[in-house]
Amino acid sequence: MLKGLLANVFRARVQGEAHRVAVRTLLEEGVSHARAERMPEAERAFLEVLRREPSNADALNLLGLLAYRRTHYDAALAYFDDALRSAGEVAEFHANRGLALQDLGRAADAEAAFRRAIELAPDVQRYGAMLLFLLSQTGSTTPDELLAEHKRFAAAFVDAPPRAAFPAARFADPGRRLRIGYLSGDFRMHAAAYFIEPLLAARDRAAFEVYCYQTVAETDDRTHRFRALADHWEEVSARGDDDLVALIGAHEIDILVDLAGLTTGSRAAALGRRPAPVQISYLGYLATTGARAIDYRITDARADPPGIADAWYTERLLRLPRSFWCFAPHADMPAPLERAAPDDGPIVFGAFNRLTKVRPEVLRLWGRLLAQVPDSELWILDVTSDDAHGRVVGEVAAAGVVPERVKTWARLPAAPFWDRIRRADIALDTFPYNGGATTCECLWLGVPVVTRAGDMGFARSGASILGAVGLEELVATCDEQYLDVAAGLAADRPRLRAMQRGLRERLRTSPLLDAAGFMRELEAAYRTVWRDACGARAAAGGR
Repeated sequence: MLKGLLANVFRARVQGEAHRVAVRTLLEEGVSHARAERMPEAERAFLEVLRREPSNADALNLLGLLAYRRTHYDAALAYFDDALRSAGEVAEFHANRGLALQDLGRAADAEAAFRRAIELAPDVQRYGAMLLFLLSQTGSTTPDELLAEHKRFAAAFVDAPPRAAFPAARFADPGRRLRIGYLSGDFRMHAAAYFIEPLLAARDRAAFEVYCYQTVAETDDRTHRFRALADHWEEVSARGDDDLVALIGAHEIDILVDLAGLTTGSRAAALGRRPAPVQISYLGYLATTGARAIDYRITDARADPPGIADAWYTERLLRLPRSFWCFAPHADMPAPLERAAPDDGPIVFGAFNRLTKVRPEVLRLWGRLLAQVPDSELWILDVTSDDAHGRVVGEVAAAGVVPERVKTWARLPAAPFWDRIRRADIALDTFPYNGGATTCECLWLGVPVVTRAGDMGFARSGASILGAVGLEELVATCDEQYLDVAAGLAADRPRLRAMQRGLRERLRTSPLLDAAGFMRELEAAYRTVWRDACGARAAAGGR
């Protein structure tokens, strides 16, 4: 009898081990499929795990990530909630839950989820970066509070003892050909790519040698185009911080320009070690980094008014004389719509930014706008679920407009996205986090954009872009003025149509599309800060 009992225990142990191995194998297979963009196969593997273990937290979390990637944020949130119920307090699950909540427009809940992830795993840099990016978009913190949050983050994850001093010979000739390094995760089809292209295509090759450091493994046709424009190209996504610092040091980069900040592909910890004598933040992150090792931030006077904005950055603000934006339209973008005349149909307002930028207060203001402009419609993109649609329409309809006047679409590929934009009459910018690339796309497609300017750079992108093209009349500074500007433009059809017809030519002749002029100004700024670095080194006795 004892022998039989022992045999049963052994058999159960073997079967249990075989089950665990099978589940682990399925999870690994699913992850492998997901990395290879074989999403249906990945989903089948994770669902098979749940068939065998209905409460497997890893499978639930991974299914949530698949749903999130497909922009099915409601489904993703449900999976992350189930994972937490199954596994208890897991920081990664809270962070992923925060991402889904953020894309559902539930900013306060997303902030709570990110803060819980940070409480559970205070040493994980990514969670802190998620929180900072969210706080920039919600308007829930003052500029001083946001600066303090960034300083805390930098002290914990970025600030570090610098590498060894740079050789004095590097600073002997301020006018020599300089080595510029661009660090980015967006050398691909991405919103930032519109503004990265001029950096590579319009540069002075005789005076500046360019190194590009690609910090994510994802590539596409645009990546290959950028690679051909650079003098040197390094794919560094798999390199650790020590290795990346050593590589940049070996290349003897004079000015390192970080185009990522704390967004995807961030290498903030490596920058904190100061691999280059001069380090600059530009483009990808429109708030301060809080880091001691970032010397400058490139901006302009409209985005960051002198004497006001400087106190909200740890970096020294390097203001370009006309605009810090330089837009290179995608070659496939269509022509503006030929509008029939006379045109007395309903005015279509369009909101084309990511839904994460659209706060409930903004939706309610848009509802008031619809109430002021009879028979007008509001088109909102990036609404990916029935739940999000109901929330968006409910907020807009609170102003007393019928829900049928609000139309929503999920995220669209590039061609239908551009077509949807050009069929609108007036685009409505989000605030406090304005659009950047989307604003430029709207203008290029013949659709004027009404914006509301706030305090910090990310809340003044619209003012900066519209100012660069001579459309300051479309910039408001408060809710009531925002309504007046949008409603007034809608009511004056001749003015609206004339503005639409002239937008593309207006952009062509503006600083926004003057890549050669922009690069002369930017490279003059590079030369100035390098001369300052050489002067400081000489004043210190070459140390």
